[in-house]
Parts: sequence; structure tokens; C-alpha cells
Amino acid sequence: MNDELANLLCPDFYKFLEPGFDPIPGQLIWGHAVYPPEEPWIVKVLNYDALRPSNSRFEVKRLEPDDRSHMPIAELKLASDENLFVYIGKERPMVVVKDIGSHWKNELRAENVFACVPIFSFKPRHTDVYRLKTMGFCFPNLFHLPAKAGGCTEESAARFELTQPVSKKALRRFLAGPNQLPAALSDEAFALFINHFGRFMHAQNLDGVVCGQIDAYKELVLDELRKQGGG
Repeated sequence: MNDELANLLCPDFYKFLEPGFDPIPGQLIWGHAVYPPEEPWIVKVLNYDALRPSNSRFEVKRLEPDDRSHMPIAELKLASDENLFVYIGKERPMVVVKDIGSHWKNELRAENVFACVPIFSFKPRHTDVYRLKTMGFCFPNLFHLPAKAGGCTEESAARFELTQPVSKKALRRFLAGPNQLPAALSDEAFALFINHFGRFMHAQNLDGVVCGQIDAYKELVLDELRKQGGG
């Protein structure tokens, strides 16, 4: 990987925050991220004993037409047309996009829910060309995150297509640096992040100047790839 090229657009990619935990846009956090399976799977309730939950019986299975309707289960907050769906997932680093502040459940009390983008580290199957193209904004759904002592410890990418709401109770601090402080994208890096994200979500530029910098940098990366024979 060409480190000089990687640092050209944004040399100071991460910053530290003051101790404490009230997630802000651009902050790196640990969260429980889930990914939809190729086909829907559910936890079917075969029998639910509200007095003795240990006597309840469940089955993990593919969703079938007969599963679309059942008796409502108040204790599980399941309506007659709802199911418990099974998603794959694990706790992983995420980038906070914003506080959603929904009042759907209670008009007087906002839900502590945050829109977050999960982060995935690159694997051996990802070639240098693929990583360089990610760094160069060539993929609309990926945002490159360099490996730095003050942020991600491994070269990674934020995957916009898996953006999801996460409850504050399911988040914990991402600590970095020798003093183990909360970490976040720098102001410059977050401007790049949110504009690339805006293009992915809305197919339009949020900030013409920043998007112009992204496009110019993309051309530099593609030129470098062509020189290396990988363009």
C-alpha cells in the first residue's frame, strides 16, 4: 500500500475525545452489528409459558407461509403478524452517523438510538488493488479507514450498505492511544466520510468543495493504479 498516497488527502485521520460517553457523529464505538441472511430465518414459538419461561419451546427455522400468522404473545411483545427474526452478527467497531432521536414509542421521551456504520477489517482475500480502490473512493458503499495508533488498529472499511440503528445500551466506548481515550474521525476525515455517505444514500453532493476533493483524489489513485498496471 502506498502510504504517501494514503496520507495525501487526510494525514490526521483520527482524533481523541474527552473521557465520558455520549456518542457524537464521527465517533468510533463498539456496537452489536447484525447482517441480514440471504433468506429469512425465524425463532418460531412452539409453546410459551409465561409463568415458567423455561418450559417454553422454540424452533429456529426458515420462514414459511404458515409462519406469517400466529397467536399474539404479549410477554414477548409479538403481534400476530410479527416474528422473532434471526440475523448474523457480532460486536464490532462502528462509526456513529447521528443520534436518531425517535419518539415513535413515546412522544414525551426520545429513544436512545444511533445510526451507525459497521467497520470491517480487510482480509487476505482483499488484494492491494481492491484496498487501493477502496481508499480512492472507487466503491460507493465503502469508506477506507487506515490503521493508525489513534484509531483503527487494522486497515479497515466502513460498509454503508449495512448502516443500522443501534440502541445506546448496545454500545460501548472504543478506546485508543497510549492513554486509552475515546476515539473519533478527525473533522477532515468525517467531512470525507459524510459526503461519501451522502452520495451513497442520496446520489447527490452534500458539500461541493469536499466532493470535488474526493473526485480529484480518486483520479490520483486511479492514475497510480494505471501506472502499476492494476487500473
